[in-house]
Amino acid sequence: MKHRVLNIFLLIGGLAFIGCDSDNSKLVVTVESLLNEMTDKSDLARIDNNYKTFQSSSYSRKSVSKNEEGWFHNADACQFVRIDTLANGRIEYVLLDSDGPGAIVRIWHAWHAKNFSMGTYRFYFDHAEAPQIEGRIDEIISKNQFVGKPFSQTTAAFFEHGGWYSGHNLYFPLPYGKHCKITYEEDIKKVKKNRFFDLNVTDILYYQINYRSYEDGTVVETYQKGDWENGKYKDAIAVSKAKLENPQYIDENLKQLTERTKLEAGKSLSVSIEGTQVIKQLALKIKADNMEQALRSTVLSLEFDGKQTVWVPVGDFFGTGYKISPYQSGYSRVMDDGEMTTWFPMPFEKMVKITVHNYGGQEVVVEKLDIQTSDWIWDDKSLYFHANWRLYNNIGTKEKQDVNFISIKGKGKHVGDALTLYNNSKYWWGEGDEKIYVDGERFPSHFGTGTEDYYGFAWCSVVNFSMPFLAQPCGEGNRSPGMTVNSRWRMLDVIPFNTSYHFDMELWHWDGDIKMDYAPIVFWYGTYDSKTEYTTKLEEVQIPVRVSKRYEAENFLVKKVTGGKVINEAFLSHNWSAQNHLLWKDSKEGDKMVAYFYVSEEQVGTLRMVFTKGPNYGAADVYLNDQLVFENLDFKSKELGLKEYKTNNVILQKGQNSMKLVARPKVKHASGYKIGLDYLLIE
Repeated sequence: MKHRVLNIFLLIGGLAFIGCDSDNSKLVVTVESLLNEMTDKSDLARIDNNYKTFQSSSYSRKSVSKNEEGWFHNADACQFVRIDTLANGRIEYVLLDSDGPGAIVRIWHAWHAKNFSMGTYRFYFDHAEAPQIEGRIDEIISKNQFVGKPFSQTTAAFFEHGGWYSGHNLYFPLPYGKHCKITYEEDIKKVKKNRFFDLNVTDILYYQINYRSYEDGTVVETYQKGDWENGKYKDAIAVSKAKLENPQYIDENLKQLTERTKLEAGKSLSVSIEGTQVIKQLALKIKADNMEQALRSTVLSLEFDGKQTVWVPVGDFFGTGYKISPYQSGYSRVMDDGEMTTWFPMPFEKMVKITVHNYGGQEVVVEKLDIQTSDWIWDDKSLYFHANWRLYNNIGTKEKQDVNFISIKGKGKHVGDALTLYNNSKYWWGEGDEKIYVDGERFPSHFGTGTEDYYGFAWCSVVNFSMPFLAQPCGEGNRSPGMTVNSRWRMLDVIPFNTSYHFDMELWHWDGDIKMDYAPIVFWYGTYDSKTEYTTKLEEVQIPVRVSKRYEAENFLVKKVTGGKVINEAFLSHNWSAQNHLLWKDSKEGDKMVAYFYVSEEQVGTLRMVFTKGPNYGAADVYLNDQLVFENLDFKSKELGLKEYKTNNVILQKGQNSMKLVARPKVKHASGYKIGLDYLLIE
């Protein structure tokens, strides 16, 4: 079946510089050109030949060699390039010291919420004696009013024992022509007196800084002091922000490639498109009785010019794992109704064949398969899109180990990845660091500080989030048995490689004696001859997925709050499932809170709901799918703890379910008004 949807080719060439000219002296890298590159997806599918990507991080310096003790050492904070003592006695901790030409393309931090002085962050460009950027660390990295979201923001924030914990991210590009030094200085007026890891430092600071190193001769316009403050990039920021937050490719003439099609077990559906084109948007929606298994056992295959470069489960391909977990990134989106979309550009010279395979034991209905294409100028810089998935089923955690995400022979670039896992424990699974070896490196040029750090959040957070660059659509498995999905969508932090690429992630679990499922997928572009060292086996997608029947309230999607505020609060106690609950505070009588959660198949039985009780807790009516299930529950208690409520003959419907809490009058003698829900389940 041949079909062309749209024939428009858009190339913003005035500011694009990667791979456009072999004479690098004619290229000018600026903040504006980098912001443009960030949102011009066509650059992904072309060879980059004038920069390399590196990372500076606070990984433990005891990790020297995989053959030596210390390779899995976990003291990944406060490990600096060096410590500078200035003439006036000030101490600055150096996080990066790199010669140019180059550009900072990503900064991630985590710090201890209650024992951190919130000191001064500085950027020194081109050997300047005075910093071009200087300010309080959070106001530079994650609360930067000059660049705003999504370039500067926190991720997966939760409240615990008087402090807010989160990841802190800056994705605003900062180019430099000759040199860059980044430092941090503690606020000595606020600093605590406890030393950390026997270093001369008291603030607990984790960091990862990704930066580009351009070829000699590349002209880079260095960021100048005051550029943020004077609004120099205001218009460019607004344009890029709009594209990042609304990445869909809109075509009013879009036609569906296929009609609604039923696929019996073992059957497939294929569509072919001929010509020199590029897929700019691919959308798929499936339905099945057991959606979790269908998302794993239904496989998307893509063949470009006769070579199969994609053969992966559809749920993993679209970054939702094996549950419909709504989110949106700059490259992908999953909707509440199950529609899944990707915007990775996928060019081909002669033809593409798209196939949906049903390798499960049930019927799967393909309700939608939409593909939008436009023309592409194929040349020797064009690359093919790849996605490779592998499953480590029932992998043990007793021994710390490097788990391979992907190994590639050939030329290309790494543009993103996602990790879907089932954690069979109440303990955190993700202490392990990424280790990325480019072009045969003996020591990784990217050595991380923790799996959640790599994915842009921190502190084992269970809070779901998404932004153009990062997502945790589902975090239920982080502190309790359940599934977790993390993803990272690389834009300016793309990693190009010329001969080989090897990406490992440590599996470093707090519980050293369990079995878990661990399934990474890597998105990359490569030449026709590039290949991976591992091929996914058919039986891997047919293994039954593991699902928790407990619905953690902190993973609910809060849609409506008429009064008060809803947050995620964590506890050090394991009495609370996942050590968290969904907390609704400062509400008044009659206020309503409505949240949604997804159920893969209808469940009927006894409903168990576990709430938090305490001296400052109130009362509420509880509705499920607009049906009153509990009336005027009283959560006041002398001691902080948990209270379980049961009722029979309750139905959780397949798909989205709603839960509504209605605040009742304040309980007599209560010192405040809180309502906290831990979880619910059907027995």
